[in-house]
Amino acid sequence: MPTPAADSSTVHDTDVEELLETLVRLVPGSRLVTVGAGSAAPRTAHRVLVPGRRGPTALSTTRPRALAEAHRAVDATTTPGDAMGLLGTRAWTSLTAGQLLRERVAVVGGTDGLADHLSEVLGQRVTYTMRIEEARTSRRPVLSVLDARDRRVARADLGVSPASRSDLDAEVAALAQVGPREWTHLEVPRVLSRTSWDDIDVLVTSTLRAPLWQGGARRRAEPPVEAMGELSTAWAEPAVRLEEMGWMRRQQDLVDMLRSRTARQRFGAVVDRLLHDARRTTWPVGAWHGDWTAHHMARRGPQVQVWGWTRFETGVPMGLDPCHFLVSAATDRDGFTPSAVRAGLAEALRRQHGPGASVLGALYLLAVTSRELVLAEGPGGHRVAERAEVLLTTLEDWFTSRV
Repeated sequence: MPTPAADSSTVHDTDVEELLETLVRLVPGSRLVTVGAGSAAPRTAHRVLVPGRRGPTALSTTRPRALAEAHRAVDATTTPGDAMGLLGTRAWTSLTAGQLLRERVAVVGGTDGLADHLSEVLGQRVTYTMRIEEARTSRRPVLSVLDARDRRVARADLGVSPASRSDLDAEVAALAQVGPREWTHLEVPRVLSRTSWDDIDVLVTSTLRAPLWQGGARRRAEPPVEAMGELSTAWAEPAVRLEEMGWMRRQQDLVDMLRSRTARQRFGAVVDRLLHDARRTTWPVGAWHGDWTAHHMARRGPQVQVWGWTRFETGVPMGLDPCHFLVSAATDRDGFTPSAVRAGLAEALRRQHGPGASVLGALYLLAVTSRELVLAEGPGGHRVAERAEVLLTTLEDWFTSRV
């Protein structure tokens, strides 16, 4: 935690502590001091901690225009009230340069830091603001990179742990497939560089500038099915019987990979049950984003901006992304419980045209359950253990209760 430079109530929230630790790590040899409201700051890199919808953000107060520009966390869940709040906060912090906000810190001392590395990579002098992105098994520092005119020119994701480095590898691989394609309904980031700095992996991607207006409540809750369909069919394969689908064979192989005996038995049983119940079913094959939620997208005119590609897959059953979108909306609203998962899935399947809705529900639950079971046994798995149990229970109940 920082050393007090004046009277100030230091926040002990875990998110803030992690943010502060990362700030000082990015400037080797430096230390943090806390600056009280209205107090003079040391002549050094000066930050202000601003609470936000995605957690606290560290913004530079030495450049008021940058402060205003960077405080712009917009996604498809942004309400008109949120937008007004963002505008007000940006205007206030810009006008006061953060001097009246209680939680301010200064990075004192140190040598060349990450900002120098990013400046070299991008070929221009840059600074950044930072937040810690909440992920299932990793907590990844995410930077908004700003040029000399205080315009956002890039996003930088940092791999600081085995789990966050794995996320960066998956993001690069996904964008290598998705990025070069021409899209009608989609806008995706471009990879600008992948480098390492001081034992930290650095992925720099182009920025997606989302408008503050994301529509009314009904539009925000609506899955962008045209964009989802465009993504899925870009990797379309002929429909095949489920037992012949490569993806289904991978689910079977996964059973033996699980270290937990209980998980192997329970998951193996539901895989066998699905293959038995749907043994004559054929299903089209395509791709899915893997975590397409309202928090990983924003609407911009006729297009949908989509980020967070770490779970992108091809060769999967078609129709998974709309299910995930609506299940995520339901669990965000009502908590991650079996009843909320079933409610979101029920809403998704009501929109499914033609036969096979029950099979699609089982396939979706199988996809997300297998993924969470694997993550629960890996680095940072304690963060998803409860989630994996909820999904496995819901999948087990599926064949008797349906929705």
